[in-house]
Amino acid sequence: MMNITTNLEDVEFIENQIISDPAASYWLKEQIKESSNRDILDVLNDVDILRSILALRHEAIKTARR
Repeated sequence: MMNITTNLEDVEFIENQIISDPAASYWLKEQIKESSNRDILDVLNDVDILRSILALRHEAIKTARR
C-alpha cells in the first residue's frame, strides 16, 4: 500500500488482497466486507471513535502497569 490511490478499482483490489490474506485477522476482513454495505462517512466516524477508545484503553493499561 505504498502508492495510495483514490481509484475505486485499486481500492477494491487492495481490499480483496487483505480479505484473501491468511495473515490478516478475521475481524479486519469482516470489517472490510461489512463496511462496503454502509455509508462511508458513518464508517469513518465509527473508526475514529473506536480508535479514540482504544487509545484511551492503551494508555490506561500502560498506566496500570506502572
